[in-house]
Amino acid sequence: MDKFGKMAVGMLLGIALMGTACLGLCQESPVVNIMVDADIAPAHSADDVNAAGASLINLINEIDPKGRNVTIFVSGEMATAYRLGVTSQGTMTNHELALYGNNTGENLTSFPNAEQGAILKDANSRLYHCYVCGGKHVDIRGFRPQGFEQNEDTLRSLENLSIIYDAGFQQGLIYAPGHEEDAWPYPLDGFKLYAVPITTAKVNGEEAVLYDKFVKEQGLSGSHWQDILQSEFDENAKDGVPTVVIFSNLVSGNGEYLDAYRNFLDYAESNGARFLTTLQLVEMAAAKNPGSTIPELEEARKGATDVSPTEKGSVMTCPTCDEAKSGKGASIISYSVKKSTRCLNCTSNSTTNSTGDA
Repeated sequence: MDKFGKMAVGMLLGIALMGTACLGLCQESPVVNIMVDADIAPAHSADDVNAAGASLINLINEIDPKGRNVTIFVSGEMATAYRLGVTSQGTMTNHELALYGNNTGENLTSFPNAEQGAILKDANSRLYHCYVCGGKHVDIRGFRPQGFEQNEDTLRSLENLSIIYDAGFQQGLIYAPGHEEDAWPYPLDGFKLYAVPITTAKVNGEEAVLYDKFVKEQGLSGSHWQDILQSEFDENAKDGVPTVVIFSNLVSGNGEYLDAYRNFLDYAESNGARFLTTLQLVEMAAAKNPGSTIPELEEARKGATDVSPTEKGSVMTCPTCDEAKSGKGASIISYSVKKSTRCLNCTSNSTTNSTGDA
């Protein structure tokens, strides 16, 4: 099965989902949700980790200086390999960190229920513990499966982790019955979750998800990809629906695809777009359709919990400024590590402190 191709109604292993269509939603200005995948090569080397970190920073450098919001999807594997970098991204108030499975290329549907639950729990724990001493834990409320591969067991496992939205859906391609054309997030009947559809558009004559990985596999140039993005944004702006797009650091972090990413963001902003995190997009949809909200959304609004003074930080030793500059702890525009004459632990509330200039 082509993991990016068309999928029929009820593909999620016959999950019984609601059949009522979402009510038409409107907004004052165009809404854009940028999802950035913090990808890493399988069986990665130290050079691969550095390259993944550098390409991620290239994408984020188009977000923070201009006051945009973004959701970064991080796997457990990436959270472990690029721990300081992920931690620094999570300290930024305009960033949302969401779960992207545990390992590169995994197919959750190939695992039984209990094993899926264990995999996702491990991934969630790895990301949750990417925190700065004296700061806050990562508030993980969102998820997207690698390759859009998921089933009912996946959804139940997400509920157990207090995840409230699943972005493993595609407008008109992967959807709950009755929601084929929905572009806004909608509640999944029978689950304490929202489905977040990724925007789709015509690519080489067929409807496809707006995901740079898929587009590159189709052999499209960066300029052609940019044209598709801008055209779909214009159409969605007229229709009053959001544009939700996925960019992988390993695809759009360099070269002509980075140019397309940068130019699209600037184009959307020049046309009045508001950039929302995925959780903000879910909240916006819920506010416009309050009759279908889920109680768990109210709990999510409380935000992240504080790190206890007794907890250890995301690193056991104090990183140096040189390490930060080399990318091991690099944030977006700048990353500084406050140092003292000796390495202090969290009980002294001073392990690391990251700052990003926006």
